[in-house]
Amino acid sequence: MNPNMAYYALETKIATKKGRILNKSTWEKFLDSPTVDALINHLKENEEFGKAFKDIEISNLDRNNLETVLEKFKTLEVENLLHYFSGPYKDFIKAVLVEGEIKDLSLILRKLSREESLEGIEQRFVHSKIFTNLDFDDLLTSKNIDQFIQKLKGTLYYNSLRNLTKEIAIQREFHIEMKMYVALYKVICEKASKLKKEDMKAAIEIIGLNIDLLNIQWIYRALKFYQISPEEIFIYSLEGGRTLGYNRLRKLCYSTLDEFKKLTNDYLRYDFFKNAADDINVVIDSYMLNYFKKNNYNNIGTALAFIYLLNIIVNDLTSVTEGIQYQVPKEKLKEYLAYKI
Repeated sequence: MNPNMAYYALETKIATKKGRILNKSTWEKFLDSPTVDALINHLKENEEFGKAFKDIEISNLDRNNLETVLEKFKTLEVENLLHYFSGPYKDFIKAVLVEGEIKDLSLILRKLSREESLEGIEQRFVHSKIFTNLDFDDLLTSKNIDQFIQKLKGTLYYNSLRNLTKEIAIQREFHIEMKMYVALYKVICEKASKLKKEDMKAAIEIIGLNIDLLNIQWIYRALKFYQISPEEIFIYSLEGGRTLGYNRLRKLCYSTLDEFKKLTNDYLRYDFFKNAADDINVVIDSYMLNYFKKNNYNNIGTALAFIYLLNIIVNDLTSVTEGIQYQVPKEKLKEYLAYKI
């Protein structure tokens, strides 16, 4: 028995949560919602999703605010899981939880680079206020990017951002986010190395898969949309992938878009580009969702798989929200979801 993880209680808790979150009849209601307000009402009625709406007035919600609530839902769910861990296991899950900080730091950077006011921006924050080591109140007093970066000294983000200029922040938002992910995943892998052998193996496997998929997404975007060199694409890529090691990753970064598609399919033995019209993000989420269906864990992998499942669900609900707003037919909207109903 692992004294740092109440596994059987955790397994039961996650099974219950998944039953509430992945209820097909509930999702049919989501898709049948005639308006975003109707969707919000259905979400509030759900025992899991409804927790994120506590103390939030429905009249104050629009599509963008709803997306923030959905991200907060994910944070709340992971915070709840932390009660089942202690010691290095709790440290590991807390490191995974830090992803919300990157979203909020990126939001502040965007505002500062565009010389927009930071007033009220905290309402859009999704990071864990309980477990963060950052002083967001102090960060919000920043008048410009230089001040903001100086306030990050001593954090895992400083080295990634210390040479950032206003011009780079404006032109390369996604690049900057990837640099912060590089720093974060180094910490996550370090924390994973402190786990027991079986748990470490499962954690590295799932994290490695996620890194591979993040790199595919990044390199695809870089090749298709950004005018940057292969060297830069490689620098911004994440280390520690399960299948895409150094040599394969470098080869992908130095390929053409067509070569990249072929190599990706060969390396992961999956056709990510079968339908050119498919959104790469949905294809990647579908791949990970199918992976979790085929692989069961009797260790910390259970919790980690659930955390990444939450990412997929939030992405799908964001797509549902957009589809409802733009009156996309229900059957067509289903095609944009990784979770197949």
